[in-house]
Amino acid sequence: MANDTKEVSPRSPELVKPPSEIGEHPFELRHEVKRLNERLDQIAESLDKAEIQDIIENYSSVKRRLVVNFVAGAARGLGLSLGTIVILAILGFVLSQLVSLPLIGNYIAQILDYVKASQGR
Repeated sequence: MANDTKEVSPRSPELVKPPSEIGEHPFELRHEVKRLNERLDQIAESLDKAEIQDIIENYSSVKRRLVVNFVAGAARGLGLSLGTIVILAILGFVLSQLVSLPLIGNYIAQILDYVKASQGR
């Protein structure tokens, strides 16, 4: 039954004495306070690494969130457009090189004629 009154520390599986069982010896109290301070320092350091304050600031301001999301969407759209243009240019170049092939060239030439006709050339 003595184990039921002890609490488990979140840091380690060691059993921690409840305050009522800690003797009044100053060394024991200092040791417990020091250990708790170290744990609080670890928690503060991990919160600093997580940049919780920046996240809260970004989500608390609706204007800032809208601007950030608009800029991110514009950047994605521009990147997708440029990437599509580069891929289509490479594909067009490869297809223009294949026009000279006997079997495939006729089909590709017809496709290119359709594209030119649709552009009004």
